[in-house]
Amino acid sequence: TSFVQAATLAVEQANAEGGVFGQPVTIVVGDTQGRVDVAKAEALRLVSREKVSALVGAYLSEETVGVMEVAAAQRTVLLVPVAATAEITDKVRREYTRYRYVFRLGYSLPQWAEMVAAFLSDRKVRRYAFVGAGIRWNRELGETLERIVAPRGIAPAYTAYYSPVNPAFDTVAVAAAAASPDIVILADPGRNSVSFLKRLREAAPALPALSVGGALGDARLAASVPLSAPVYVQAAAWRGVSPAATAYVERYERRYGAPPVGYSDTLPYDAVTVLVAAWRKAGSAATEAVVPVLERGTFPGVAGMYRFDAAHQARWGTGPGDLRGTVVRWERDGARIVFPPR
Repeated sequence: TSFVQAATLAVEQANAEGGVFGQPVTIVVGDTQGRVDVAKAEALRLVSREKVSALVGAYLSEETVGVMEVAAAQRTVLLVPVAATAEITDKVRREYTRYRYVFRLGYSLPQWAEMVAAFLSDRKVRRYAFVGAGIRWNRELGETLERIVAPRGIAPAYTAYYSPVNPAFDTVAVAAAAASPDIVILADPGRNSVSFLKRLREAAPALPALSVGGALGDARLAASVPLSAPVYVQAAAWRGVSPAATAYVERYERRYGAPPVGYSDTLPYDAVTVLVAAWRKAGSAATEAVVPVLERGTFPGVAGMYRFDAAHQARWGTGPGDLRGTVVRWERDGARIVFPPR
């Protein structure tokens, strides 16, 4: 997967720079299979049998909450690049002593919603349709976004969640179009979002869509979607945002034959990059040495400079010094950065 590919690329980059303490960094992969019990078992295997110094993952929020328990019990640093549920950092805030080993680099759901809200305001959106898969974090994002946009005079015109296994696109696409929103927000980062957008284009060719990231950031998949109306994609970083982002995209493309999607690959890459930097600053891979370095330090990554708050959440948002992410618009000759204003 792109998650593992990006983490592997970060390890290769670290080793090209001399590794850590004169030794190469190695990566050991555990397959969670999308199941909480398997995720916990794999995390325990990696720590107890493979003797890894830290964990990076998982992907789904449910899996990651389970892996947190292993990290806490084993006193092992866990960097969370993608899972967005507020429960992760809430646990750190409420039970710091137990969960102090957990740090999230990716955006939390409130941060994610704040960045989406900023884009909607910039586009002068007043009514939106929110469509996603019927999974935990999609529903949490929809609820959080509705709260955050209300003071801005923005409201949902339609909200629906389709089955991630047997999605009924037609009914949802037709209903979303009939609600006459200014834009449709696609909260599903998987390939189902591509299929849904094609059906939406049939129902409402002129209706803009914003993907929260994932599959629609893949140029190969995006090329199959009609561009009769704007197709926007949110990403942690994109080619052209900064020299670091452009260099990363070029390395990824050379290594894997296609550019990254800017989310489920870019954030794992940064997670490994930050971890390696913390080891070097601490002069040790020991958990008790690394945790205070992560808490106090600032770490450069593809998406920008990472700093963690008291709940060990990386600072994303719209405030001074925050990581801001970006939004691109697909056009016939590629993607163009449209937000934040440059």
